[in-house]
Amino acid sequence: MISTKKTRNFTEGPLFFKILLFALPIMLTGILQIMYNMADNIVVGQWSGDENALGAVGSTSSLNNLVITMITGTAAGTGVVVAQCIGARRDRDVSRAVHTAISFSLFLGIGFSALGLLISRPVLAMIGTQDILLDQAVLYMRIICLGIPATSVYNFGSSILRSAGDSRTPLIILTSTGIINVLLNLFFVIACGMSVEGVALATIIAQYVSAAAVIIVLMKKHGESYQFSFKKLCFDMVLFKRILRIGIPSGIQSSFFSLANIVLTNGINSFGDPNVITAYTITNNIDSITYIACNSFYQAAMTFTGQNYGAMKHERVKKTLVFSLIQVTVVGIAISQLIMLFREQIISLYIASDAQNKSELIALCHDMMQILLNTYFLCGVMEVVMGVMRGLGYSISPMLISLTGACAFRIFWRYVFFPLEPLNTPQGLLLCFPLSWIITILMLIVLFLVAWKKLKIMFAVTKENANRDSKA
Repeated sequence: MISTKKTRNFTEGPLFFKILLFALPIMLTGILQIMYNMADNIVVGQWSGDENALGAVGSTSSLNNLVITMITGTAAGTGVVVAQCIGARRDRDVSRAVHTAISFSLFLGIGFSALGLLISRPVLAMIGTQDILLDQAVLYMRIICLGIPATSVYNFGSSILRSAGDSRTPLIILTSTGIINVLLNLFFVIACGMSVEGVALATIIAQYVSAAAVIIVLMKKHGESYQFSFKKLCFDMVLFKRILRIGIPSGIQSSFFSLANIVLTNGINSFGDPNVITAYTITNNIDSITYIACNSFYQAAMTFTGQNYGAMKHERVKKTLVFSLIQVTVVGIAISQLIMLFREQIISLYIASDAQNKSELIALCHDMMQILLNTYFLCGVMEVVMGVMRGLGYSISPMLISLTGACAFRIFWRYVFFPLEPLNTPQGLLLCFPLSWIITILMLIVLFLVAWKKLKIMFAVTKENANRDSKA
């Protein structure tokens, strides 16, 4: 049975293990969510009987991620606002923020779904998707777009649960729907003889089940300020603006990351070799596990910071940053090296055992992984500092830093350095990732130090005023 226990308070007690125990379910949840796409790729690669199916699905990943990251980034604004209201014990604001967010999530999902259906073919053609893959890629993308409203509702609902300290329920939901997704993948592809359309249908069915489940869970939070009721759906403009002030820059930042990666996909397509495109698809799928592990500490840092900022406990904010940085570095290195240890076995899951190009694909994937996985902990460090800044309510500055240090730099690398010898290789293109993480980290640290001085002054003044009022 899904838990409906009370809101968890992160403004008191030891922090180190609370952060870790909060981040772990988010990590497992994210990995399960990524496995939707991994299951699609593994099933079409192994059993569809179509050697181009995996490349077609992989060709859509950057465009699909562009929409999804915009939604999840915007949902982060909901998590921050709800966490701050919980920390400040403003129950009415919590309730109105929840119902405003769910209303907005549905409109946002429908809007992106319609947009995705319209732009799928022209954008996939624009980024250089090969003609042999284009029709299947468009079919897969359009079916996936039909599930975007469900994805939006689920992500906003999960953000609300996490802001209240419940990171386990999204894990339970994704575990259940992940099993549904895999079973439907196998049914549609093996039993029904479908290809990319089969795995896409399986994915969106599972997404709608996830959305329904998260709404039911929120409705059952009896007596809690964040309990959901259809009768209370509203648009509180004050809270809506706060959600947008944090969420929109986060969403724009995430979408520009995806745009930058679309440009990099164009660089991969420029080789004109289907094996390179397939290897890039497999590598992206596998290294996304490490990214999800790192991003779970972003979510934790943002939630813990948000609650303690609302409670005006600045020392706990500092501890949240330090502890999260330690944990994300250790976890990022450990997971990356574990994947590298079993890389050949993992890569082989995506390739039919009798495929003639199997050895070439494994070699290409290994070369790409060497660049990405050995440095991925840097992405985790960047994510944690970003999460703390968002938990403090900063939105525009982190967005601008990310757009400059990561997105703009990657695009600059693609068109300026990548064409040069000896960087005109898949590995040379991917080298922009660790370099962009380092640049962004350095700029975020400077921003945090400046913000920290201002926050200490603000907390001190507020505390002094509170003491004066209590004596009066």
